[in-house]
Amino acid sequence: MPLEPTDAASRRVVFHRFGGPEVLGIEHRPVPRPQPDQVLVRVAAAGVNPVDWKLFSGEPMNDPYERSLPSGNGYDFSGTIHALGDDVIGWRVGEPVFGGLRYEAQADHLVIDPALLVRVPDGLSLLVAGALNVVGRTAVASVESQRIGEGDIVLVSGAAGGVGILTAQLCVLRGARVLGTASPRNHALLRRLGIQPLAYGDSLADEVRAAVPDGLTTVLDTVGHGTVDLALTLGVPPNRINTIADYDARRRHPTVRGVGGAKAGARELTLIAELLAGGGVELPIDSVHPLEDVREAYARSIAGHATGKIVLTTEPGAGATD
Repeated sequence: MPLEPTDAASRRVVFHRFGGPEVLGIEHRPVPRPQPDQVLVRVAAAGVNPVDWKLFSGEPMNDPYERSLPSGNGYDFSGTIHALGDDVIGWRVGEPVFGGLRYEAQADHLVIDPALLVRVPDGLSLLVAGALNVVGRTAVASVESQRIGEGDIVLVSGAAGGVGILTAQLCVLRGARVLGTASPRNHALLRRLGIQPLAYGDSLADEVRAAVPDGLTTVLDTVGHGTVDLALTLGVPPNRINTIADYDARRRHPTVRGVGGAKAGARELTLIAELLAGGGVELPIDSVHPLEDVREAYARSIAGHATGKIVLTTEPGAGATD
């Protein structure tokens, strides 16, 4: 039997104007009720992504997302099914799930089409699952866009970030040699994961040439900051460059690829979730913040250089961790 939602207050992150993290606030509302073809999820964790703060900032982006005010916030989430609509089959109350729902994820509860849900495999925590939707889909799609395999020598930019660290590990699993740019404080982590670290800076091109005298076969760019131009300078063919961050470079170089998470779905999420559950790859959690500290979480994201993912939790009493 489905659990009957109550009218008790349920929190959600909202913004009524565009701007920095200061525009984010907490709104209380009745617990939403699922329609016959929906399920109600009790959210446990919700990821923080750079695209979120670009959306609530109101800055122009090359994206399909509609923006209207007032708005909820966030995309990644995990939790447990709390109630089922009358027409829903194949799911059960209490089942752990994760996925993405734009502008709705950062809340105590959300209602969603069950076709958008993925089951959390045994061995994967809800905390990590709640951070996985965007970075997991994007990493798998980026790697598959170039059919990475043995013999490839790949440079991953931002290799300690949420997308980058999964992208780099997937390339390693496919037998490629992988170099990754990251801040020096993350170099030991990358080495442990089988990734050769390189520091950002003006000497990066020379460092790449010294590390791989015969050249790179592929560049997977997760942060922009001139990575596409660097790749072209190093002689990487444009169609062997994929960027999820540098829209201007793609306009200037039309054969540079731009395959991201929009090209992936439940299959890719299931794949990466099972790899994480089995220990085949890791997704570090940079920090965990209670929902009420959403502004601090985004300030940390905007500052850059997070290791892995920043996550919000709805659990009472949860404190920020570094």
